Amino acid sequence: MQVVCFERLHHHHPVTCLQTVQLFLELTLSFFLAVSDLILEIESILFIPKLSPDIVSLEAIPSHSARRSLFEHYVKTRAEEERKEKRAAQKAAIEGFKQLLDEASENIDHDTNYQTFKRKWGSDPRFEALDRKDRELLLNERVLLLKRAAEEKARAIRAAAASSFKSMLKEKGDINVNSRWSRVKDSLRDDPRYKCVKHEDREVLFNEYISELKAIEEKAERKDKVKKEEEEKLKERERELRKRKEREEQEMERVRLKVRRKEAVASFQALLVETIKDPQASWTESKPKLEKDPQGRAANPDLDSSDMEKLFREHIKMLFERCVNDFRALLAEVITQDAAAQETEGGKTALNSWSTAKRLLKPDPRYNKMPRKEREALWRRYAEDMLRKQKSALDQEEEKHTDVKGRSSGGDFGRYSSGTRRTHERR
Repeated sequence: MQVVCFERLHHHHPVTCLQTVQLFLELTLSFFLAVSDLILEIESILFIPKLSPDIVSLEAIPSHSARRSLFEHYVKTRAEEERKEKRAAQKAAIEGFKQLLDEASENIDHDTNYQTFKRKWGSDPRFEALDRKDRELLLNERVLLLKRAAEEKARAIRAAAASSFKSMLKEKGDINVNSRWSRVKDSLRDDPRYKCVKHEDREVLFNEYISELKAIEEKAERKDKVKKEEEEKLKERERELRKRKEREEQEMERVRLKVRRKEAVASFQALLVETIKDPQASWTESKPKLEKDPQGRAANPDLDSSDMEKLFREHIKMLFERCVNDFRALLAEVITQDAAAQETEGGKTALNSWSTAKRLLKPDPRYNKMPRKEREALWRRYAEDMLRKQKSALDQEEEKHTDVKGRSSGGDFGRYSSGTRRTHERR
């Protein structure tokens, strides 16, 4: 306990006389309220008679704080003991009531309620030892277990009866998805499995059985459909594989034919080079000669007659173009500017007279290789081109001479004009 020194308080905190009195009264009141309960307990202990030397009176403890500490320890210890005793008593009461429920189990079923149980066992001490709320809770738990067991047993019985009923329908044999209960039930009345099912459940089970039949049929149909689809897919894959294989084989055959044809073309072209030298040769005349080839290059099955004729004509065209090019080269080599400038006694040149040009060209073998009817035509085109070039060169020379002469005249006129202008300025 703390003692307040008013003189020290007043010294550190100066207050009026009235405030000092009010503070004293408040402290006194709070002290009294805090220890009033303790005083009552202490008084009860102070007047305990000393029955033996082992019992120590509270008066023997001189310190107030020690007394208070001992008292508080006593109160806490006593309260904990009371709680333990209460819990033990409650547990004993619950165990006793459970034992009572076990003994009365023959009289308890899933329909038992609290009032029925109370009328028979309400006078038992184990019944009265427990509060009503706990009694009802434990009884209801026991009854609930019995209800669940009864319901489970009833469901098992109904399930067995339903299974037997459906087995009966299955054994009937003539019941299908199109059957109707109104037409079937009369033929089932004498079967014990029919009577084991309640009246209101029979048609329901029949409809369930019909639904099961439909589900089985639908499942079988789906299975057949899937099987057919798989078979169709397999066939389609096989068809695709066959087509692909055929395309690959066709492509390979096409490549082989192409290679053989290319080889046949190359062989026949080699035969043409070896055999046909004349650009004027005809296919009709050359064909028997080509067919006599000991290697049989003109009788290749990969080349038909039209192909060989086409290759022959291409070869003749190539020979002719080669002769034309050689003849043009001959013209360029022989009929030069100098040769063209030489005239005969009759005034003829290699550019205006084919006979004159022919005498110059004839000694060269390239002249004879060129077909006769084409020689003069090629010469004329060459001569015309050369004359055109000569005329163009003369025209350019004259134009150049004219330009030079014009510039010379213009220079003299300029000098005259500038001289005249200077004379006029001097004047």
